[in-house]
Amino acid sequence: MVLLSQCRKDDPVVNIPDDNFLNALIELGADTDGNGLISPEEAEAITCLDVRGSYHTPGEIENMQGIEAFVNLDTLICWYNNLTTLDVSNNIALTRLECGGNQLTTLDVSKNIKLERLSCGGNQLTTIDVSNNTSLKDLWCSYNQLITLDVSNNTKLVSLRCDGIEIASLDVSSNTMLWELHCSNNQLTSLDVSNNNALEKFGCNRNQLTSLDFSKNIILTHLFCTHNELTSLDVSNNSELYFIDCSSNLFTSIDISNNSSLREISLDSMPTLFRVCVWETPFPPEEVLYVTTFSSPNAYFTTDCK
Repeated sequence: MVLLSQCRKDDPVVNIPDDNFLNALIELGADTDGNGLISPEEAEAITCLDVRGSYHTPGEIENMQGIEAFVNLDTLICWYNNLTTLDVSNNIALTRLECGGNQLTTLDVSKNIKLERLSCGGNQLTTIDVSNNTSLKDLWCSYNQLITLDVSNNTKLVSLRCDGIEIASLDVSSNTMLWELHCSNNQLTSLDVSNNNALEKFGCNRNQLTSLDFSKNIILTHLFCTHNELTSLDVSNNSELYFIDCSSNLFTSIDISNNSSLREISLDSMPTLFRVCVWETPFPPEEVLYVTTFSSPNAYFTTDCK
């Protein structure tokens, strides 16, 4: 590798102190002149940069100083490295940023107003401000240390994954384009999805919810609401439902008589569950629907839905 001290003073180079980052750039072909360094011109030519590690084989990049020179970056993927900081304030062309599985404690994306996808899960973030990111379509911030999450300005959101961040409230009333919402493993006691008419996939396992209203979510196909405190569940308007897992709740009865599109339903770990109102008996229909009622010994199926 050519050392910085060997370069002529009139040959500007990007300061990249982390050898693992520099080597990754060289392996990706960013060093077009083969001198073992990255010039500003070489950095400016890069629009997509993928230096991810993997869950089983993490990358070794600890410092991405020098990324500020990649001013035309549209996509930056740096999953599963050892980053504690990441400054993308100069990368204003970014539409896709994926930096999950690191050790980031802060992330400032206020200048990245073109962002459409932000994936920053599995870090140590205590706050994330996306109020300036009005173009966001996908926000995945699960398994951080967030106390609050404000997505009221993100009216173009299609997918929101905020599992395991310990929030006590979540307002998605402005996110009318949401197709997918996953907010499991939090401390939610209520959640209103009545404005989310485009919702197809919804997961809220392991919260403290006592009620849910899906009457407006008529194209819902997947529902995961296990380990809450639900006593009733009305899915009579949700004829497109394909999969339901509502195990470990407090139901005494459940009505799925309008849900003949179902292909799998889990009603496990509910000793209080008795009547399950269905569209036909015997139930389930052979080779069409998979049903489990483990640890729900009193559950029985009936077409008597009065």
